[in-house]
Amino acid sequence: MITKRYTTDVVIIGAGIAGLWLHNRLNKMGIHALLLENKAIGNAQTLSSQGIIHGGAKYALNGILSKATQAIGDMPARWQACLKGDGDIDLSQAKVFAQHQLMWSKQQLSSKIVSFFASKALSSRMQTVDNTARPPLFQHAGFKGALYQLDEPVLDIASVIQCLVEPWQDRIIQFASDTDIQWQQDNGAVQSLQIGDDIQIDAQQFVLTAGEGNEALLKSLNIKKPAMQRRPLQMVMCKAKDKAQALPAIYAHSLGSGSKPIATITSHFDKDGNVVWYIGGNIAEQGVGKNFEKITSEATNLLKDIMPWFELPELSWATHSINRAEPKQSALTRPDTAFVETKNNVHIAWPTKLALAPDLADKVIEKLQTHITPGSHEPITDLPTINISEPLWDRAFK
Repeated sequence: MITKRYTTDVVIIGAGIAGLWLHNRLNKMGIHALLLENKAIGNAQTLSSQGIIHGGAKYALNGILSKATQAIGDMPARWQACLKGDGDIDLSQAKVFAQHQLMWSKQQLSSKIVSFFASKALSSRMQTVDNTARPPLFQHAGFKGALYQLDEPVLDIASVIQCLVEPWQDRIIQFASDTDIQWQQDNGAVQSLQIGDDIQIDAQQFVLTAGEGNEALLKSLNIKKPAMQRRPLQMVMCKAKDKAQALPAIYAHSLGSGSKPIATITSHFDKDGNVVWYIGGNIAEQGVGKNFEKITSEATNLLKDIMPWFELPELSWATHSINRAEPKQSALTRPDTAFVETKNNVHIAWPTKLALAPDLADKVIEKLQTHITPGSHEPITDLPTINISEPLWDRAFK
């Protein structure tokens, strides 16, 4: 029996970075939007990200400016404006771990790559780092490689989520993960949805931003295309067993001879303040399906190989498996841009990368604006306290 009936202009399902960003944009514009989530906010891909606001440099290591590089190139500037409080979203209270990410090689790079990095196409996105400006880790006499600084900030994503939740938390509805969603449709258009047995929400437009959860939502709507793909990762984490010997905080890609970074390391802080290295890149892609002992042994050897001058302290290790959920591509390739496709009044969206959340919101808003007549809606006053997911660094080592 329906006991609570709400109305809104737009329903957004999925409170990861994509849903939260869009929710803020719409409500700020005067378009009433409700955001629905059936788990802790940010629990999946968002809080599994490394917090890097990519500008595309890592996609150009083969000396070619790809479509992916060009699509994401404007994102750091848009995020930086938000971090200053001047952008689409106010992220001025978010914590910035590093204003710039680094890219290093343990040996000098080929003249071809050096020339490309110095070209007009990339010179605005990356610069060489003078010896005196290098972080302590790269000032060691044993470091003989090249070091570049990228125009790519690294953020504490938990603090970003907090900034996105606070302004409009009275328009976020959380419910149990085992609660069914049922749709009421008329001539293919959704009129309302029902959450469990007691909540009904009437809306003009519906947006799916549930990441991996979009697959089940599409099935419940009998929408066969777009289809979803999963590209799995097994990320690796390590921290010093003795906090007094904590790892140095670094935010950097390690380069080899190939067109992808060997490893991407970002540094985060557990609840005790110990530095956790979160390691992605090739090792995360190639580590899928490997057992704990094998992948952590490979990670140990990798760190010794890419930082031979640095003596590792005794480490504690953890791994984290996560699927990157995206629109289906041929041969499971990575999509280049944020993705939105519309079926009647349902908009299916995947940002494909954390950094592309602003671009995704632009695309959804462009589709919505011609189909929305903002209405007057009663405030919701009986919502429970928002439940934000615990940071990965405090979950993984338990």
